[in-house]
Amino acid sequence: MKLKFFSGVFLVMMLLFTINISNASAHAYIVNSSPSENESLDDSPTKATIEYNEKIQSGFAVLNVTNSAGEKVDEGNVTVEDKTISVDLKANLKNDVYTMEWRVVSADGHSITGLVPFSIGELPEGVVLPQEQYTADKSSMISVSINKVLLYSGFSLYMGLVLFYLVWFRPNGLEPKIAGRTKRYAVVALTLIGLGLLSFIVIQTQVNAGVSFFQALKPSLLLETLQSTKEGTIWSIQMVLFLLLVLAQVLIFKKGALLKKRLWILPLISFVGILLCKAFIGHPSSSPYENVAIIMNFFHLTAASIWLGGIIVIIFLLKEGVFAKEGEQHDIYWNTLQAYSMWALFTVAVLAISGAVNGSLLIPDFHSLVSTAYGITLLVKVGIFALMIGFGAYHLVSRTMLSRKKFYKKTIKIEMVLGVLLLIVTSVFTQLQTPTLPIDKPFYSEAEISYNENLSLAVSPKKTGIQNQYEVNLFDNDRDPLKDPEQITIELKQGDQQTSITLEKAGEGKYTAENLQLNSPGKWEATVHLLFKDLDSYDIPFEFNVR
Repeated sequence: MKLKFFSGVFLVMMLLFTINISNASAHAYIVNSSPSENESLDDSPTKATIEYNEKIQSGFAVLNVTNSAGEKVDEGNVTVEDKTISVDLKANLKNDVYTMEWRVVSADGHSITGLVPFSIGELPEGVVLPQEQYTADKSSMISVSINKVLLYSGFSLYMGLVLFYLVWFRPNGLEPKIAGRTKRYAVVALTLIGLGLLSFIVIQTQVNAGVSFFQALKPSLLLETLQSTKEGTIWSIQMVLFLLLVLAQVLIFKKGALLKKRLWILPLISFVGILLCKAFIGHPSSSPYENVAIIMNFFHLTAASIWLGGIIVIIFLLKEGVFAKEGEQHDIYWNTLQAYSMWALFTVAVLAISGAVNGSLLIPDFHSLVSTAYGITLLVKVGIFALMIGFGAYHLVSRTMLSRKKFYKKTIKIEMVLGVLLLIVTSVFTQLQTPTLPIDKPFYSEAEISYNENLSLAVSPKKTGIQNQYEVNLFDNDRDPLKDPEQITIELKQGDQQTSITLEKAGEGKYTAENLQLNSPGKWEATVHLLFKDLDSYDIPFEFNVR
């Protein structure tokens, strides 16, 4: 193995962190609004409300409602609650075209903007409503990429250093040149982490406010990020942990006690805390299984840091042993590499499992797995991981049983090439649009009762935990209303749950009721029971799914 080979691999790995195909990752999107897009209202509404598919943050939330002249017609009292943003409107708005202009920060820390148009009264001839718009902010792509380089490089370098002295490196004594390299290595690792953390809060403010990097340095904007966003809170915790990490590392160097394992415990705890905080930021926050996604993200980040950091620290600190054919340096290098191989095998398995689980949380069905770019790329990642697990297992067995050192060196090269390929695939994978199920729309279906007699059932909004309206319409083939039945009931059933709702007449051939019984997701059976005055009765079955 040549040192140039390892240097080249490391540089490629670091460059791959900067690859950013597009900022097309899944963000929050609108699932409902009041008024709705292009809705024509007869009367002036009192409030404008927009509901998203995931939680949104209160910091930097904007909802302005303007008329065709660009004048604000809202009261300015913007409220954010869970997945909803709303604002009260001024009374007695005139007939006109209006626009709800919004900007929110989603749960995963991405800023999104858009507008929803609506109108009051009849529009003057020639006036056309604008189209609904949705835009994910891409202005910070370069800043985010640089920040990833700093953080992930620092994480990998420092994770390798801690485990090198705690677990893998077991010499009789420490050579001065290794101690000197260790100090330089630690300074680089901590500097990268520190720069990554310091730049993160500015970049997150840049994303939140939709401004340039230098404009994001404005104290009032930084303060809003710290006080009103999840990322600001997590960053504060990370900075405290980072200061503890630096102080603990300085103490180790001052005491000159690199081989005293107990002194590495505090740096390890502080560092793992920083990684854990990082796992709470990003796409796992937008997953419907947020806790699971965060745990898997933490395992994934930790395992990746161990695998990459372990290779780098061993080669950098023990580089003489890479080429030595015999002697103490040769033995120390290979013994350390053997101890690392066991960890490498385990971390590759963790990477495979955590990556697959996190990917599955963002892929709604099997069809999306095999037919979308996101799903196919995930399958490629799993295949590469399987190869890496095989090589990791061989490295462990070959060193403990076969001792085929020549072939061992070649297979390590192959494993590192697979690692580079994996990072290429990952750099694409993290930027791809995640598949999403269609928005769960209200249920509507029609059925025939008998000759020239028909029935329709509508369930709106078809959501759990809120009042749902049930509407039945009776009509003939010309869509004219039928005579009134004696009674209309709907029987709802899911598993052992069963309830009956009686509908009241709301108009000619129209019958409605409200009910809270959709209290869990899944498939529901709804049977409309009709009883007429001549004692004829009909049971019309329907099925619908609630997400």
